[in-house]
Amino acid sequence: MNEYTVTVFGATGKTGRHVARYAAERGWRVRAAGRRPSAGHGSGEFEPFDWDDERTWTTASRGSDAAYVLIPFNHAGAPERTPALLEAVAAAGVARIVLLSSLDVTEAEPDSPLRLAESTLDGLGAATAALRPTWFLDNFTHGSFSGMVDAGELRLPAGEGRIPFVDARDVAAVGVAAMAPDGPTGPLPITGPAALTHHDVAAALTAAGRPVRYTPVSAAEFVDLMTGRGFSADYGAFLAAALDRVATGELVIPVTDTVLRETGHPARTAEDFAQDNTP
Repeated sequence: MNEYTVTVFGATGKTGRHVARYAAERGWRVRAAGRRPSAGHGSGEFEPFDWDDERTWTTASRGSDAAYVLIPFNHAGAPERTPALLEAVAAAGVARIVLLSSLDVTEAEPDSPLRLAESTLDGLGAATAALRPTWFLDNFTHGSFSGMVDAGELRLPAGEGRIPFVDARDVAAVGVAAMAPDGPTGPLPITGPAALTHHDVAAALTAAGRPVRYTPVSAAEFVDLMTGRGFSADYGAFLAAALDRVATGELVIPVTDTVLRETGHPARTAEDFAQDNTP
């Protein structure tokens, strides 16, 4: 029997590095696709990939049984080209394709990168799955809000709203389950085990040795705080609008059992995450 081979695009990213590791732990041959080798490719072979060189889209995919694809919003032009990448991956003979999408996709505009990428999956002629995770706990330690956590205070316009935050490791585990020969297909909504306020997240981080408190603030103050930390005003306004929907209760995300159902282990709690991500 041939060795089961998977290509992981974004193998150094928030979810991709875990996908590569979990795939290797299953005994699969992992091809980590990126611009250059790095420590993040330790769980597999390096495969050259460049968003600006379509030839590498095919070479990074050919010979693989499954692929993990994400939308790189920080690379100019790449979000709009993701459907073309998905088509190239399928044309290279990859039988199973897993896309990292978002729970927000159902409310996105029809021409948004998320909606276009998901709609492309239906016509690929491959077994496909769209991971739809909620907001990542990892954003508090390695993302947009890590600076606030390091400073000891989360100042966000989220009020007392609740979100079933998820650990990126659980998203990756579901992704690897979907890449398996008999894995699930279709939309896969992924959440943590409980809907939490930002007070709850701060308490979990504090209990694990990273003291932080949560203070609700206005959207305008939040945008000023984000620009002061080097983020663009547009990005700050984007986050503020999303957090305001949490505060008003407009955004309600039901808790799902996808992690338990597809991986066999329960979704990690905020306390689990904090214990594993405290310096």
